[in-house]
Amino acid sequence: MSEGGQQQQPSPAQRLTRALTGIRQVQNWVELNHPQQSNVIAALRESGDLVWGVIEGMQQQQQQQRQQGS
Repeated sequence: MSEGGQQQQPSPAQRLTRALTGIRQVQNWVELNHPQQSNVIAALRESGDLVWGVIEGMQQQQQQQRQQGS
């Protein structure tokens, strides 16, 4: 098989999970190194929570589709 073969693209849920990981890493870094930046920490928490909510919604939708297909 050639190296020019098709690469599998990450799913939207995988991409969101990667984004959430990055948000949480930055949030943790700010909390540890700049705890006085409460507005930044709150914004990062809210952003992470929103992304997590979207991921959960996608997972629930996939679960429902699987159940309907059975």
